[in-house]
Amino acid sequence: MPDDLLDYGWLIGIFAIALILGPLFALRPTSQKRGKVPMPEDWKARLARLPHAACIDDAQRLRWHEDVETFWNRVTVAGCQGFWVNADVRLTIAGYACLLRLNAPKGPPYPQLKTVLVYPQPFLVPQTEPDEYGLVPDEPIEQIGESWSGERVIVSWADVEAALMGDAVNVLVHEFAHQLDDESDDASGAPPWRDADRWAKVMQAEYDTLQRHRRPKVLDAYGKESPEEFFGVVMEAYFQRGADMARHHPALYQLLEATFGLSTEQVTWRTEVLVAP
Repeated sequence: MPDDLLDYGWLIGIFAIALILGPLFALRPTSQKRGKVPMPEDWKARLARLPHAACIDDAQRLRWHEDVETFWNRVTVAGCQGFWVNADVRLTIAGYACLLRLNAPKGPPYPQLKTVLVYPQPFLVPQTEPDEYGLVPDEPIEQIGESWSGERVIVSWADVEAALMGDAVNVLVHEFAHQLDDESDDASGAPPWRDADRWAKVMQAEYDTLQRHRRPKVLDAYGKESPEEFFGVVMEAYFQRGADMARHHPALYQLLEATFGLSTEQVTWRTEVLVAP
């Protein structure tokens, strides 16, 4: 074989390997903190600046601080695609994750969770589900968050910031609701400490109602996908549109208030970006 053709073959081989391995390396965290990261001295004051911090009482605040500190010391938070994870990012993630657990039995928050990955913007992931023809599309899909079997959460920071400023979508609440769901052995789309009978009655009625509505006023239509996604959507509305939920879905709001211990009808949203993605 001529030398020039041989060289050309090597180039093709290298290019093919790069195409295969490139996406795998893109998923690796680029700013992972290893070992224990000290909390800033003013971490409680920083937590108090989160929009929903005003929704809890003094007793809940003590529990919240304990859980946030445990979460900080145990869960790895890593940035991807060059995103730098600073103290405000870590506290925001820990803060919202632990707000969902204020009424849970005491214990380490999210004991199965190991890692939270943070992308600066929505990210692309390969499609794994076949379409109506039984084929898996080649094109990746854009996501703002994912929760993997209790061990990993992935979020887009741009969408976290949008939620802090009042957007109806709260990716942290949605994905950590899935984490709570993963802890429930006896149901889908529910936290483990719920009042089982009341939860099943109200959630089933609301889920059935959403299935019939083409343009729901408060709950995102994505909740029609499954009971698990309905739980995530309901939790987002509870945090981001509490007043609207209380008005249009009073039984649902009362159930969530009793289960999670937060009164979310009045929330003061941030007016400036916390950390630029």
